[in-house]
Amino acid sequence: MTKILIVEDEKVIRSALRRLLTRNEYDVEEAASLTEAKEFDLTQFDMVISDLRLPGGNGTELIDLASPIPVLIMTSFA
Repeated sequence: MTKILIVEDEKVIRSALRRLLTRNEYDVEEAASLTEAKEFDLTQFDMVISDLRLPGGNGTELIDLASPIPVLIMTSFA
């Protein structure tokens, strides 16, 4: 089973992504901040999906930490 980490501070978005991914049979873990994400061994995931702006820093910091695992960075502008 494909294992994905969602790193998103907005609970509504994080929960919606989890529902979508688990419904499609992905194994999903969650983190609400950069600090929480760094507690995981990121190389144990098949993919990391992260918000760009997070409490504790930028989601782009996860790219080097997760290498060679792909990191998808999400953002929106209001």
